[in-house]
Amino acid sequence: MRARGAVGSRKGWCGLQSLIGQQLGDYVLEAELGRGSMGVVYRARSASQGKPFAVKVLLEALTSDMSFVTRFTREARVVGALHHPNIVRVYDAGRQGQHLYFVMEYFAGQTAGQLLRERGRLPASEVIEITAQAADALDYTHAKGHLVHRDIKPENLLVDRWYRVKVLDFGLARVDGLHSITTAGTVVGSLYYVSPEQLLGRKLDGRTDVYALGISMYEMLTGQRPYRGHTLTDMSQAILSSVATPAMQLEPSVSPELERIIQRAMARDLEQRYATAGQLGMDLREMQSASTPPGALKQGAESAAAGQEALPHAEAAAPWSPTSPTFQRGRRSTLRPTSLEPVPSEQPQRPHVRER
Repeated sequence: MRARGAVGSRKGWCGLQSLIGQQLGDYVLEAELGRGSMGVVYRARSASQGKPFAVKVLLEALTSDMSFVTRFTREARVVGALHHPNIVRVYDAGRQGQHLYFVMEYFAGQTAGQLLRERGRLPASEVIEITAQAADALDYTHAKGHLVHRDIKPENLLVDRWYRVKVLDFGLARVDGLHSITTAGTVVGSLYYVSPEQLLGRKLDGRTDVYALGISMYEMLTGQRPYRGHTLTDMSQAILSSVATPAMQLEPSVSPELERIIQRAMARDLEQRYATAGQLGMDLREMQSASTPPGALKQGAESAAAGQEALPHAEAAAPWSPTSPTFQRGRRSTLRPTSLEPVPSEQPQRPHVRER
């Protein structure tokens, strides 16, 4: 999902009618933040509270298709049941006329994919921090929610200016252990990040997301994807049998230890891959600790704490720059924006869906 500036036009992308200026429930839609295959995300403001939120609205053309309505509603339920600082929070949901929507925490930031397009590649310290936080979120999702995300990629990792990370778009999430969904040979998810077992239509578990996170690390560090192809067949064959150029050959700043972590995360053989996202995160944190200068952790935590104070007005804060790649272990915030699918066995709080 691409970010989009606040433009008060009457038409959205692809000529579709924009809802900017309209009110859904208590929420006045102010600007488009992004648009995906199913819905549009708007920055909104609560009329009663005056606080900013993100509101995801199902595309009007899909409201008559019950499969999309079910999937959209399931997204709100799934994310509403997940409570983790690195996962977007869902607060409310409703229907107003033809508009089905749910309300999320507003989190000002850019996706790692956007950062990658702007810079070409990201420094190792930043990639380690982003990936470690994403691994924390996925470990929780796999263990507590029993869900496999199935669409992990840089574009679904939202990062703020203090390098706090939120995992986005659980729209393709499936209950752990179910088969991958395929239609006419097409795998659900972004093909560049699809695991071999997902391509082959086998049962999936959290290691599928670990693989995608490994591919994302490789891309963020080198500016290239490890497997490429001109056609769907070529791409699939590359994922299943090609040998990727080691990241350290493309980017000299990648250390042998970081190379080892990447290779293990994106191993084709499930038995050679990290068994859990938590193990991947632990290796990254240990590597991070070993390279942290004395005093950097304390300074970074203090800077992050100061950043938390200003987050509701993050647009006025300092320019993009992590004060320390390890500040997250000192203190984290609880802010977030967008996601989707099946309902986990444990469901602490589901957003109430109102009919209007």
